[in-house]
Amino acid sequence: MLPCLMARESVREKSRGEKMKGFSELFHDLDEMTKTGERIARMVNYFEQAPEKDASWASWFLAGNRIKGVVKTGELREWASQRSGWPVWLIDECYERVGDLAETLSLLIGGNKKAESISLSKVVEEILLPLAHADRSEKAEALKRAWDRLRPMDLLPFHKLLTGGFRIGVSRGNLCKALAEVGQVDPAIIAQRISGDWDPGIRKFEQIVGDERPEDSWCRPFPFCLASPLQEEPNSLGDLKDWWAEWKWDGIRCQFLNEENGGMLWTRGDESVGESFPELLNLSPHLPTGLAIDGEILAWGPEGMRPFSRLQKRLGRKEPGPSVLKKEPVRFMAYDLLKMEGVDMRTLPFLDRRKRLESMLAELPGGFPLQLSMPVESTDWEKLARQREESRDRGVEGLMLKRADSIYSSGRVKGDWYKWKVDPYVADMVVVGAQLGHGKRANIYSDYTLAVLDQQGEFVTVAKAYSGLSDAELKEVDRYVRKNITGKFGPVRSVRPGIVFEIAFEGARSSGRHKSGVALRFPRIQRWRQDKKPDEVDTLENLLGYAQMGERVREDGTKTDDAGNLLLF
Repeated sequence: MLPCLMARESVREKSRGEKMKGFSELFHDLDEMTKTGERIARMVNYFEQAPEKDASWASWFLAGNRIKGVVKTGELREWASQRSGWPVWLIDECYERVGDLAETLSLLIGGNKKAESISLSKVVEEILLPLAHADRSEKAEALKRAWDRLRPMDLLPFHKLLTGGFRIGVSRGNLCKALAEVGQVDPAIIAQRISGDWDPGIRKFEQIVGDERPEDSWCRPFPFCLASPLQEEPNSLGDLKDWWAEWKWDGIRCQFLNEENGGMLWTRGDESVGESFPELLNLSPHLPTGLAIDGEILAWGPEGMRPFSRLQKRLGRKEPGPSVLKKEPVRFMAYDLLKMEGVDMRTLPFLDRRKRLESMLAELPGGFPLQLSMPVESTDWEKLARQREESRDRGVEGLMLKRADSIYSSGRVKGDWYKWKVDPYVADMVVVGAQLGHGKRANIYSDYTLAVLDQQGEFVTVAKAYSGLSDAELKEVDRYVRKNITGKFGPVRSVRPGIVFEIAFEGARSSGRHKSGVALRFPRIQRWRQDKKPDEVDTLENLLGYAQMGERVREDGTKTDDAGNLLLF
């Protein structure tokens, strides 16, 4: 048996009888709990008893933040090898079996059983933060000292924080509920306080859960209002006159915030992306202060809206140069007003917010990369359904339906906003490769490489997918894979073609980076086609046709208004 698997059983047995204190205990409890109510209650218990500095850091980490650039995973495996005496190749084999690098390292390192408990704030301020600014040799020595200071049960949360993979099934919404219960304030207020860029080493926990909100002039994003999928017939929503319809844009959902200190672009994923889109932040001096607009960042060139893949080229680039700005331009498509001149507008009816947004944008000079999302006007639901079928031709995902009198809620409130997306593309593909999953799927082949037929009748890889099967189906596919492995390429096993899946995807584009010449967007397993044989799967020619169709639409399917502004409606 691999050393990590033997260590895992030993640590688990000891954990049942060992009374852990503080953050490590919270981590392990949350990791094992499955009920939402239990997790919220456990967080409330921790925050009510934890030291203030620990509580601030715990809020920051549980909200999804991480300390970046602490150590490279290759260095971690090397130093873990030196510490444990196991070769790197065996550590990699353990990682493949365990499915989680942090857990693998924790099991192999073992920790110091005689070490005393150390607080979360000390772990961060005395170990993690100094590591982020140390050179390679200093990191190696500091990490060895850290392993000497930590108990076996502290190692897993420590390595999770170290590698930036701190995910234990606690949603941001549930964290807000727990903190709100501690401070006896509204969860929406908590959501605003833990949004944005804040330093838990400076901000006191009382400022997060206290009655008074800290006053400053920095941008503070609002919790996003989310739409529910439309699963019933549209006419069941009542009179169309009570609803606002607009295109569902294929970009990055974002809030444009503007205050005295400048602007900020804050995504739904709780990330500030202004450095990647400086031309949008250049709008800040021309916009009123105390402003918050909800909208979408779109890739947008002379021909109109571009595929989402073009937008991805801008993500992660800090201060892109003139050539990138010229080659990959963007614009902000605004569709809701959340705050104006410092006044919260979210409780106003949607149409009132919309009128104020139109009035504000009308005062701006022309030529800015800021555009108002216009309504899709229709006389009845049947006609609107026909207009929705034009979505692919326009490069959008479908329609958004917003109740005319709806407020801007925090999170998803069914009945106010709906997303009425067009059906995805589908294609039958055969499994030609498989890889073990991670976490609970670490011992099951659950990540699949998929192929279609080229003109020569050979299988060519076009996608990877890992979601869409039930637990029973996963086990059945796993049994097939293990009996039909034909080769090994690192963690991937080539598989004798025999299993056919119907794969759904949002779009296709030509790609010189892929051997097949095509890349699919959001591929996922829709169903297992046990009625089909491998030689009955779709062809590469069909997928290339989808890509070429979308590219032709974007080349000649654009319109302009009287001022020459590009429109898609």
